[in-house]
Amino acid sequence: MAAYRVGYPPTSWEWTPWEFATDGRFTGCWDDPAGVWRTLYVGATRLSCYLEVLAYVRPSEELSAALDEIVDDEADEFPTIAPGRVPRSWMSSRVTGSGAITGWFVVPGAAESVATLRALFRPHAIRLGLRDLDTAAIRDARPRALTQAISQWVNTLSDPDGEPVAGIEFESRHGDGLVLWTLYERPGDGAVSKNVTVLYYGPVEEHDLDLIEAMRLHNLVWIDA
Repeated sequence: MAAYRVGYPPTSWEWTPWEFATDGRFTGCWDDPAGVWRTLYVGATRLSCYLEVLAYVRPSEELSAALDEIVDDEADEFPTIAPGRVPRSWMSSRVTGSGAITGWFVVPGAAESVATLRALFRPHAIRLGLRDLDTAAIRDARPRALTQAISQWVNTLSDPDGEPVAGIEFESRHGDGLVLWTLYERPGDGAVSKNVTVLYYGPVEEHDLDLIEAMRLHNLVWIDA
């Protein structure tokens, strides 16, 4: 399957170094809550990747109102960038790449999967404050303790040939049809997953049409700061 990723040098396809984990664990929705193995998030299109990695800076009326109440200090050496504005340096520190991924992927949002997961994890979901375990709870990924627990269980499954599953396939919360995958780190993997064949990597460029579209959909603008 063709896949894309927006990440960090050297190629964007490497596992994130453990030094960037928080208290020995990563915080993505399908990451290992025990901090034993790592994940790699990739998309079926470059647009889906950009929508994911730029979501953190989307403008928010509530946040903007809160920032407006803060008294500016002209002596502040580290001024806060307003929501919805992305410094151009964001591009220079990242790499975009394309590749091919192989293996079996569990689809938590499929009807059969939901039925299985509901039987196993509904009590856990209720304890976390959710009313039920359904596709909405899985896709929203809040609280992440739920999706991480599900991922920890999925990580133990095998494909029909007895090989460990490659990861999870799921839809982005930013729109229907935006397919994403989570690849699991397995024993014997090097810097890049054995389930990945890297085909291309290069700089993130401002004229990339998928980046332009993601900026438009998230209502973002570039700034020179």
